[in-house]
Amino acid sequence: MQRLQERFGARELPVTAQGFHVFHQEEGESLDDWSNRALTLATTAFRDLRYAYAAEQAVTKFCQGLLDKEAGKHVSLQLPTSMVDAMHRMKIYSHVQSACAAA
Repeated sequence: MQRLQERFGARELPVTAQGFHVFHQEEGESLDDWSNRALTLATTAFRDLRYAYAAEQAVTKFCQGLLDKEAGKHVSLQLPTSMVDAMHRMKIYSHVQSACAAA
């Protein structure tokens, strides 16, 4: 173990990476603000990895961290390819839900 640490270095995960899984949309936080925060948190937490991985994790966290869990599940199951795609799918879901509730 000592030789591995000497060769590769013992590195602690940043606090942001350790707690990334517990972040969620705050009460009163808009979808735009939550998506921006998810992207910021992911790029900070995974700064040593390629950006595509951080963006993928941000999209997943955006969906899983939504206050509206049903909407998050619906959007997540559609496998959005980017944050823009996830936001678009979320807005469509919200529009359809509102239209159906009014009928």
